[in-house]
Amino acid sequence: MEMIEHWHIWLIIAFILLIIEMMSGTYFLLALAGGAAITAAFVGWQEPSLTTQLFVFAAASAVTYVLLLSFRKKKDVANSDGTTHMIGQQVEVIETIEHNGRVKYKGVLWQAKSDDTISKGDMAEIIEVDGSTLTVKAL
Repeated sequence: MEMIEHWHIWLIIAFILLIIEMMSGTYFLLALAGGAAITAAFVGWQEPSLTTQLFVFAAASAVTYVLLLSFRKKKDVANSDGTTHMIGQQVEVIETIEHNGRVKYKGVLWQAKSDDTISKGDMAEIIEVDGSTLTVKAL
């Protein structure tokens, strides 16, 4: 009776982990799936012992996890919450700001706060975004 080759087993493990990853949304299982796929390629190329296969799986999974984590951090820093591009932009004060008020940024009204008193109709600069509240300073 012929057994399934080891590289087939590693490839099946990779696909199972990939399917579970798609349902869970974590990067960890994606790293394990990548490690299993790399191990499948290695086992198909060589015929290592089970111990070597497990070592290759562990090492490949760790490297894949570090690569995915660095990609995720770069993406998170680049996009953060989608508001970092607003810092430094000018807004029109719609309601006089005495600690709190309202401003208009690109046609949208925002809650605003400031340590300065800024009169209605003046322009201000965004220095921080916290949810739907802009912290501004007088120009």
